[in-house]
Amino acid sequence: MKNVMETSKTAVAEERQELEELKEHLRREKQDIEIERKQLEEMKNVMETSKTAVTEERQELEELKEQLRKAKQDIESERKQLEVMKNVMETSKTAVAEERQELEELKEHLRREKQDIEIERKQLEEMKNVMETSKTAVTEERQELEELKEQLRKEKQDIESERKQLEEMKNVMETKLQQEMETSRLQWQKKTRTGGAEGKTQEIKTRR
Repeated sequence: MKNVMETSKTAVAEERQELEELKEHLRREKQDIEIERKQLEEMKNVMETSKTAVTEERQELEELKEQLRKAKQDIESERKQLEVMKNVMETSKTAVAEERQELEELKEHLRREKQDIEIERKQLEEMKNVMETSKTAVTEERQELEELKEQLRKEKQDIESERKQLEEMKNVMETKLQQEMETSRLQWQKKTRTGGAEGKTQEIKTRR
């Protein structure tokens, strides 16, 4: 019986030892569970906070998406405007190039006209000098012409006077000739009346 008691005592001691170990194990598990519960609670709080943050971020993302959509629309609109402006600029560039070409041609034309005007001015200056010289020469020639006109006038008067004298002389000579012819005619008639070949011969000579 003593042996049984010893055996039971030993068994009870071992069982108590096992119970103590089990109790310690349970205590540790309880601590672990408590720690895990706290961690889960913290995780829950974090997740709640994260959920709120995610909701806010999602809202912000939606707003950003809307802003990006509007920005994209604005950029597309600006791109189209820039394309239009680019086309206008290209057209303007072409127009400006053509206008520059026209201006260069006009500039060249004006330069040539300026040269022509300068040449013409020099020619006119030379003509002016020539005309000044000619004016002096013309004045001298006019003076000479006036003198010549006066000489011609006097010569014309002299010629007219001579012509009148010659006319008078002609008239006198014609009168004298008529008188001589009349005298010859009378003489011929006289000889004719007397007759004879001698008279006819004399008449022929007189006519000659």
